[in-house]
Amino acid sequence: MTSQHQRIMPDLRPPPLRHSVMEFGRVMLEMGSTVLLGPLLKTLPKGDGHTIMTIPGFMGADGSTSQLRKFLNNRGYNAIPWGLGRNASEVRSRHLDDFLAHRAATEDAIAERVKREFEASGRKLTLIGWSLGGLYAVAVAHRFPQWVRQVITLGTPYGDPRGTALYSVMGSLYDHEVDEAALERWVAHTYSGGELRVPVLALYSESDGIVGAGIAKCQGDPRYVTNIAVIASHVGFPFNPLVFAVTANYLVEPHERWAVCRSEHIKPLVRVMPTY
Repeated sequence: MTSQHQRIMPDLRPPPLRHSVMEFGRVMLEMGSTVLLGPLLKTLPKGDGHTIMTIPGFMGADGSTSQLRKFLNNRGYNAIPWGLGRNASEVRSRHLDDFLAHRAATEDAIAERVKREFEASGRKLTLIGWSLGGLYAVAVAHRFPQWVRQVITLGTPYGDPRGTALYSVMGSLYDHEVDEAALERWVAHTYSGGELRVPVLALYSESDGIVGAGIAKCQGDPRYVTNIAVIASHVGFPFNPLVFAVTANYLVEPHERWAVCRSEHIKPLVRVMPTY
């Protein structure tokens, strides 16, 4: 029997061109808005000191998530980089399955690092993955729930990659047209490592200039998955104070959470979406 999260999501429209061309200008605004939301961020629940690993997006390195780690460390967590260099910089594949093999190997390397951190602290880790990094994080959580406390993804393309603005460029790397079966394997891999037993918070943006909203929601077990739409650019996710606020709120136990989505300052900017 084929479950819903094993099927390619039907809405494959890439983001509107206007969103894509505004990406980098919006990042500057998002970074600047930290000053305005700073007092609000200080009211969020404090962390419990557990380790959080940040995983960068495609072609990103640890510097791209440094501001997010700084925020998390200031909130009382032990935020660490993934330490595996620039994400997918060495990929020279000629078929999507080659990239998938690289992805699986990268997940193995992440899992080994997570295991070492778990054994050193005796506490499960939270994984925060930006874009492609979120696919790694969710896949690792399916395989190794004994080491993972929860996963938070930022602008992650869960569905068919044809729903991204980069697909027309990435598709040119292949010698031939990517077949439907290969696309199905790419999508299904995220959920294929076993039953999901840890919470997944998927933050996405309907104005993302890289990842279309139709492929941006996690289709894992709805008992564990929460999809929330926020106002953010794709490049701005690891710099956006609104993203920081929602992330910090979901890192604590449910009874400790601030009513972030009911705040008069935040409510117009976030929306919890149903997971089917």
